Amino acid sequence: MLKRPSSRRRSNKDTVELNLVPFIDAMVTLIGFLLFTTSLMAIVSIESPFPIASTQLTKAKLKEKPLQLTLTIRDGESQIWSPFDRIKSRKIPHSEEGQPDVPGIHAAMTEIKQQFPLETKVVVVPSAGTSYDVLISVMDSVRTVDATDPPIFMKNPATGNDELVKTLFPEVVFGNLLGDS
Repeated sequence: MLKRPSSRRRSNKDTVELNLVPFIDAMVTLIGFLLFTTSLMAIVSIESPFPIASTQLTKAKLKEKPLQLTLTIRDGESQIWSPFDRIKSRKIPHSEEGQPDVPGIHAAMTEIKQQFPLETKVVVVPSAGTSYDVLISVMDSVRTVDATDPPIFMKNPATGNDELVKTLFPEVVFGNLLGDS
């Protein structure tokens, strides 16, 4: 005797086809949008060299005491000083909101740059509670010359001509990153 054929084979159900066109369209649009927006983002980095301790170099450099300009950011004030007393220590109180007086720090750094035009380094010593935004704004203020600043000239050793200084202290070195002060 013959068996009856399966009812599944005889069903007239339509097969469903998945329409992938809208999905592919969405993916192409998304990839184009991501490529376009990432090309507009500016990624900026500020290099900060590690302090170097070498006894031979230190002895040679300490024949003439260096400036070693230091900016200490504390809870209520910022202090600009030199460990070798090459400049008079300046204390700049924070604003009423408790934030460092960035324009005041910039003005003091501009005066110091006028005295020491060849100096390029500043040591920034932040306290433990210093926020990232405050640290970046202070670093930007000590690195750049504003259009309203008085002109600062430096003698070019190669040509002997006076040239306009375009940066204040571009080499920022961090000290005391643990923030004990």
